[in-house]
Amino acid sequence: MDNTLLITVSAQNALRRQMDVAANNMANVSTAGFKSESVLFEPVIRRPASIAERPKTVEFVRDYTIARDFRPGALQRTDNPLDFALAGEGYFTVQTPQGNAYTRDGRFQMDTQGRIVTGDGRPVLDTTGQPITLDITQGEPLVAKNGSIQQNGVTVAQLGIARFDRPGALDKVGDNLWRPTGEAAQAAADPQVVQGMIEGSNVVAVTELTRIMEISRAFESATRLQKQTEDLRGRAIERLARVQS
Repeated sequence: MDNTLLITVSAQNALRRQMDVAANNMANVSTAGFKSESVLFEPVIRRPASIAERPKTVEFVRDYTIARDFRPGALQRTDNPLDFALAGEGYFTVQTPQGNAYTRDGRFQMDTQGRIVTGDGRPVLDTTGQPITLDITQGEPLVAKNGSIQQNGVTVAQLGIARFDRPGALDKVGDNLWRPTGEAAQAAADPQVVQGMIEGSNVVAVTELTRIMEISRAFESATRLQKQTEDLRGRAIERLARVQS
């Protein structure tokens, strides 16, 4: 396979990965607490191709990681007493079978045991690491900015809001949950909890649509160059065959 085909295949693979990420961003434009993603590339150190003319080397790149934009999304009012948003830094702490996980998605509900849980039934934890349980006979809870939860004027729990020095090191584990790698969660010093609101996705739909169009055009250009190269090689083989005959 000649250098041109190697380059176009490398470009197509990179663009396909970019398209997957951009499409996932668009699919989550309405997902509460979702953080947009982008692909980061790095040069391939081992050079699989070279040419005699200038430039002397052919550069290849590969996608090596996904970068996430952790800037907060816009707050959206729901007036649901079990919907919470974080106006500042931090993450809600959620109990999972694999250990604690963290999320910015504050669309919570109450299960049959009176526990505050996520949409898929995972308990939300307090500052002591225990599930938060409410007394349904005491009316709707009131949540202060610091995350303390009251019923009938009595504080019954406080939301466990965690923070991380390096949020970029958080691993996505599915269901809008994150898990830290190599760093322990710390208690947020000054959490800003807002009741009756949720944090929207920080994906900008216009930006992602523009990116998808750019990726599509670039893929078409690589495919067109690939076809031209194949056609040129085919004509060269035909001419060589005629000369030899």
